[in-house]
Amino acid sequence: MDIVEQINKVRKVKGLTQQEVADRLSMNQVQYSRLGTRKSDPTMNVLHRIADGLEINMVEFFEAKNNGKEVNTVNEPLLQKVRLREELDEVQKNSICNMIDTAIVNKRLKEALNNAMNIAICKD
Repeated sequence: MDIVEQINKVRKVKGLTQQEVADRLSMNQVQYSRLGTRKSDPTMNVLHRIADGLEINMVEFFEAKNNGKEVNTVNEPLLQKVRLREELDEVQKNSICNMIDTAIVNKRLKEALNNAMNIAICKD
C-alpha cells in the first residue's frame, strides 16, 4: 500500500470526505483531490498537514496492512527517524521537510535534464 492509498484508507475509516479533509487543511478541494488521484505529489509539509488533519501520526503514513499483518513500507532505520522527528520543534521539522523536498526536486530536475540530453543526442 503506498502513501496515497494509506491516506485514502485513513480518511475513509474516519468517515471523512475529501472536502472535509481539505477544509481541515485550509486547502482547496481540487488541490486535495489531485493528491488522491496522483496527479500531484505531496511534499513532506503537505503530508504533515494531512496527518494533522486526519489526527494521526506521520509514522502511520509509512505503515501498511497486508492480510492483517503489519508491513513496513520503508526500512526500519528510516522509520525510526520518522518517529524521532515527532520530538523536534516546528522549526526543526520544517527544516527537515524543506531539505527532503529540495533533494526530491533536485533528483527530478537531474532526471529531466538527463532525459532532455538523451533526446537531444538521439536527434543529432
